[in-house]
Amino acid sequence: MARPGRLVLRTLLVAVLAATGLTAVTAAPAYAAPNFKAPFPCGQTWTYSHHDGEVRQALDFVRADGGVTNGTPVLASAAGVAHRYYQSGGAGNYIAIDHGGGWTTYYFHLSAYSVPDGAYVNQGQEIGLTGSTGNSSGPHIHYEQLLNGVGQIIAINGQSLAPYPGSYSQKYLTSDNCGASAVVS
Repeated sequence: MARPGRLVLRTLLVAVLAATGLTAVTAAPAYAAPNFKAPFPCGQTWTYSHHDGEVRQALDFVRADGGVTNGTPVLASAAGVAHRYYQSGGAGNYIAIDHGGGWTTYYFHLSAYSVPDGAYVNQGQEIGLTGSTGNSSGPHIHYEQLLNGVGQIIAINGQSLAPYPGSYSQKYLTSDNCGASAVVS
């Protein structure tokens, strides 16, 4: 037979644990990154750079294959829900794609949008046109990958593009946003 003092103590301990939430602690699940593709059309080669003034792990892309950067389609690097925004002193016309699992990509300085706000987009679908809106020195794709709102080092096809170059024409990326593997040089 249990002694009354121990029963009271046991009951009190259970009540305290329940009240403080210590009975079950669960961690939020970790989600793997989508298999991000280059944000520009298949077969095109672009150079990229990172500016020291960037607050996140962003890259700026410009064409390096002889084509014109301005007006080139910007493609969804992974499927998700696209949201259109405008910021006059910074990003200009831009799209944020929510890929689920906490992952988001940003595409800044668009000259035009190609999808309505809130549209579901597939990987490789045109979402806008490259431009120079907002605070921009010239046409380019400003591209970011974020996990839970925190900038991540850009990875294309699971391959990190770091270390980032400080100027263009040092590193290049040929898009495979068409089904094959990207070539990083």
